[in-house]
Amino acid sequence: MVKVLVAGDMFLKTSVVAEIIKDTLEKAGLTAEMVQVEWQFRGYQLGRRMGVKRELREFAGDPEEFAKLVRDVEVIIVHVAPVTKEVIEASEKLKIIGCARGGPVNVDIDAATMRGIPVIYTPGRNAEAVAEYTIGLIIAYMRNIINAHQLLKRGVWSDEFYSYDACGHELSALTLGLIGLGRVGLEVAKRAQAFNMRVVAYDPYVPHEVMKRAGVEKKESLEELLKEADVISIHTRLTPETFHMIGERELKMMKNTALLINTARGEVVDESALIKALKEKWIMGAALDVFESEPLNPDHPLLELDNVILTPHIAGASKETVYRAARMLSEDIVRILKGEKPLYCANPAVFAKT
Repeated sequence: MVKVLVAGDMFLKTSVVAEIIKDTLEKAGLTAEMVQVEWQFRGYQLGRRMGVKRELREFAGDPEEFAKLVRDVEVIIVHVAPVTKEVIEASEKLKIIGCARGGPVNVDIDAATMRGIPVIYTPGRNAEAVAEYTIGLIIAYMRNIINAHQLLKRGVWSDEFYSYDACGHELSALTLGLIGLGRVGLEVAKRAQAFNMRVVAYDPYVPHEVMKRAGVEKKESLEELLKEADVISIHTRLTPETFHMIGERELKMMKNTALLINTARGEVVDESALIKALKEKWIMGAALDVFESEPLNPDHPLLELDNVILTPHIAGASKETVYRAARMLSEDIVRILKGEKPLYCANPAVFAKT
């Protein structure tokens, strides 16, 4: 019998995840006692706490309160709950930590490694959701869907967007430039190609042959991509290297008819520079699902602009994302309990002697 704590929330539905994990373990000949906890979700962006060697980020709730729930638990499954050193030490029986995210930023990986506990996670679990959303933003902006909707809701039947100067482009006439060609970027490329878009990408970590197989043209520099693309879509992780990767210099390199899409992380774009670019029409517009500081303040300058589409960090939110994450975690739990190595582990060093 394995005791599993599932700390779900308003998105990672606890009952759904618990059911998938229990079913997967039973099919593998393992039995589980499921403990279900509804954890808070809102406000997680503000969470910051130092781990053993690094900072824990994007978590919600009090670690001390969470530590009270994990005693005698062998497996912890979280979404945004903080798994600190104190939480890890609260259960002497702890064998596995699972984080249903693309990166376990809310888990103290160093502390887990010191205890020999593998931290499994779910890279790519929302890649298809974000890719679909990205294409949706491109279509919504290029075809004036949001502006036309807002006018009609106000009772204005306008033929403004049927004029040549105001109507948009078909996607097949556009070049899509992807910054980052990981799981999400590849899924976006696949969908864009279905619309007959030309797709180019800048990612120094992806070889030519990988891009070629995906039907994507590799650009050797960010500058080359920015000057050439009609739509620039960001799909890179936030690292010290990518912080403010798109600033005033880069925005001025883009076409004045270019559209900037960001469904990755807000800090990749220098927001002040982008606001200036949008006000002064250096670029045509932007569609943003992420921001440097979340949630947006009611008086944020972006809210005053009419050449942006803004959504509240929901690109990755789909029911399928939850199912996929739960399956990925449950299958790796089975592998570990059967003495095998998991597919997605943030600290593989714990298996070095096995």
